[in-house]
Amino acid sequence: MAHLRREDLQIKVPALLYLSRLGYQYLTGTQLRSRDRNTNILTDTLRETAERINGTRLTPEDFGRLTGDLQSQLDADDLGKQFYGTIRNGWNGLRLIDYEHPENNLFQSASELACGSGAGSFRPDITLFVNGLPLAMIEVKSGVRSGGLLTEYDRMQERIRSREGRRYLQCAQIWAFSDDQEDAAGRFQPTEGTFFATVMADDFPVYAVRETHTGIYSRLLPENREEECRILEDNGIMTRPHTRSFQRSLSPRKPTHRMLTSLFHPERFLFLLRYGIRYIQETDPAGRELVTRRMLTTEQLSGLKALTGKAKRGYRNWTVPSCGAAGEEAANASMITLLQELEPEARLYWISHDETELRREQTAFRFCGVPCARCEKAADRQMMFLATESDLKTVLQKTGEDRFTGRRVFILPQPVPKYGQGTVLLTELRKAYPDAVLITRTTNRIPEGSPDILLSARTDGTLYYYATVQQEKNRTGCFRMTNGIFIRHIADD
Repeated sequence: MAHLRREDLQIKVPALLYLSRLGYQYLTGTQLRSRDRNTNILTDTLRETAERINGTRLTPEDFGRLTGDLQSQLDADDLGKQFYGTIRNGWNGLRLIDYEHPENNLFQSASELACGSGAGSFRPDITLFVNGLPLAMIEVKSGVRSGGLLTEYDRMQERIRSREGRRYLQCAQIWAFSDDQEDAAGRFQPTEGTFFATVMADDFPVYAVRETHTGIYSRLLPENREEECRILEDNGIMTRPHTRSFQRSLSPRKPTHRMLTSLFHPERFLFLLRYGIRYIQETDPAGRELVTRRMLTTEQLSGLKALTGKAKRGYRNWTVPSCGAAGEEAANASMITLLQELEPEARLYWISHDETELRREQTAFRFCGVPCARCEKAADRQMMFLATESDLKTVLQKTGEDRFTGRRVFILPQPVPKYGQGTVLLTELRKAYPDAVLITRTTNRIPEGSPDILLSARTDGTLYYYATVQQEKNRTGCFRMTNGIFIRHIADD
């Protein structure tokens, strides 16, 4: 074991063992030889799981068209938008992932899987597969090594600029990093901890992992000694080390394993793939169309997942946590998508305070790909906007919406009275529509009197709150942090 890197023995190998307890089957080097080396897709696995999920048989011609389309989509210079649409919505009616029944999918892991063959090739420490599709990459670093996150961040920037590297990174929907260090309160050092990101063209936010629900740790599978031996042997360890440090490295409570549970537990991973990624299309002042890709934070994902439980229990009052200022539009758009799938027959009403706010929010939803219209002009009558502070029933009567007898969902996005979330409006809504669902949000405002270190900046139409990291400024290129979010290359104040 002398040749093993420290991070291999203390972080990577224990992480692979832990992933097996999350339900991931480990793939040895021999099992990976049959993959499509242009994409790293396990074609045999993809075909078998697709046929099982859809209850059909694919002809060689149909499967050839599927794999050809997937490679074309990964070669496109679109931040993986076409490919993401395929894994989320299916290909010509064929589901590649069963989001409703996680047990129908096959989750696998691999170590040091080569991406490419030329000078720009790279080998992520861990690759995660869902039904043969390599949808996540994980990098681990020893806490004693300097640079950590910055080194991987810069490497990702280089790889996404090359066509070959872009193909693999657009396939991997999430990149995670860990040096197994605790996230100490008040420490603003973006070179330590556990982080995740979705790859973008130039610069991209890197999010810290924040896990608040501990019940998921009780759903670990029992240790499988046969699987453990396969993992150890494939990574150059002939027998299980019996040192205290290695035994401690297997704990579910260590930072790396908490990150793996939070992001890659099969149910969590599927929810992230389904709702955690948004493409935002805008037009710059020069008239050029821009596409950015946004990933939700763990707090935002937890808030969305809580809605599914409230819907199943038949609750009528849903309070969701603040989506945070960073990525607000993407989080709101994902919430609307989730609500439309939870309540397909319901009519959704987004209540804005005034016309100015209404127009801004409509534009944001349109950029995020969510169709919506003013209540009096709605065509499909599924997602409507209202600009009013009171007497919503009168507004609905004027537009004919009051005659609708199905389920209504009223969304009050802001938690301050001037946005119409006062007790009077809530009381009136509940009285007028007793069976409606009322969705409110806890506050995300920075309290008055906060330290001067809390600042705000508007970038690409999104308001970010961040804290200046003076001690890291020269070495990192001015990272900023807010609510566990690091944003690079924001101009100096």
